[in-house]
Amino acid sequence: MVALKVSKKGAGARTSKGVKVSHVRSASPAAKAGLKADDIIAEVNGKKVADFLDIFVAAFEDRLALKVRRAGKDKNLEVKRVKGQSLGAELEAGKPTVCNNNCVFCFVDQMPRGLRQGLYLKDEDYRFSFLHGNYLTLTNLSPKDEKRIIDMHLWPLYVSVHSTDEDVRARLMGKKPGEDVISILDRLGSEGIGFHTQVVVVPGMNDGVKLGRTLADLCSRHDFILSVSVVPVGLTCHREGLPPLKMVNSALAGEIVAVIQKFQDEMRRATWRGVVYAADELFLLGGLDIPPGSYYDDYPQTDNGVGLMRMLLDSAEGLRLPAALKGKKMAFVTGALAAPHIEKITSTLSKRGFKVDVIAAANRLFGPMVTVSGLLSGADMLDALPDASEYDAVVLPPNVLNADGVTLDDMTIKDMSDRLGLPVLVGDYDFKETLKRLKNELTG
Repeated sequence: MVALKVSKKGAGARTSKGVKVSHVRSASPAAKAGLKADDIIAEVNGKKVADFLDIFVAAFEDRLALKVRRAGKDKNLEVKRVKGQSLGAELEAGKPTVCNNNCVFCFVDQMPRGLRQGLYLKDEDYRFSFLHGNYLTLTNLSPKDEKRIIDMHLWPLYVSVHSTDEDVRARLMGKKPGEDVISILDRLGSEGIGFHTQVVVVPGMNDGVKLGRTLADLCSRHDFILSVSVVPVGLTCHREGLPPLKMVNSALAGEIVAVIQKFQDEMRRATWRGVVYAADELFLLGGLDIPPGSYYDDYPQTDNGVGLMRMLLDSAEGLRLPAALKGKKMAFVTGALAAPHIEKITSTLSKRGFKVDVIAAANRLFGPMVTVSGLLSGADMLDALPDASEYDAVVLPPNVLNADGVTLDDMTIKDMSDRLGLPVLVGDYDFKETLKRLKNELTG
């Protein structure tokens, strides 16, 4: 169980003297021990604190001896908790280590100006990979970092491989890495570190035979390569001054899915799992059926868009419509790519008196080539609803808000509800949960 929350807010929170506490929940074990916001935790269980990770790992113990600095004075505190109970402390993590690559397909380089500053941060921090599933390239991992990963047994880590051919990888990443990625994976893997990996396919660069070689190299290491997701490159209309790249078209998407299936079949014969999985976007681009749940095993990479559509489709099986929603009319906003599948689900509801219009929002922020729902801005979704007065409520995709509850262009649900003059809520990948939220919203 995660023992404490780590906030990315507060640049400079990591100091030579410890880590700053940003918030302590009332009545929590941390609060009962006397820990307060703005305290600096300098030591935990007799060890000096380098950063929040030292506290995170130690926080799984039932008792923590803390040395904190408050108003220039040191205090000793003892935190006690029941097994599995959260400490109730939130720490300021400060600025993450930044990426030192110049990837030809980097999405940050393809974003328009004027968005919040945090969206332009290119992080390459193994600590956030461990805590939040952020992808690393391992190009700036120092021997000290490796030792710490091994000593703390930080796994799983998430790694962007893209290609195991180092010449290809160098072209994709805009620089020659200091050491090939397979050597680093092998070294850490031999120490018991497991990895979830991804391959972003860029047509003409790492597809075809090169993709096959990469998948073969990763699948042969299935004892520590826990999963491989294959996703198509994302291109926006803001690529001025960047190398010209091709998108994955329908035909290529089908070819990639077929290659993945070949490796999945081999892995299932050798292990209990498929190891390599195609992103939902590849099936949608190729006009292919979404595979059954067994294809995804334990769904290891849903945050990377792998298996979410299957989860949604399965959750809609045998749906029972709450009586309170009969006669209501809703607008379900989504991206252009997923809209046909959402329509299949909602069409059965419409036949039972729950009227639903599926609204495919055009992406004006990033351009028409971006058709996934997770990259829709608040303005995009509002523009798709010029007259929402006919609806009782609007349902947004589950992945359009960040952890702070705002869209890419800093709109909140309240902002959008006020603009439209009706209830707005975020849906769930479990369709039953979406209907439950609607019922609660409309009936109080």
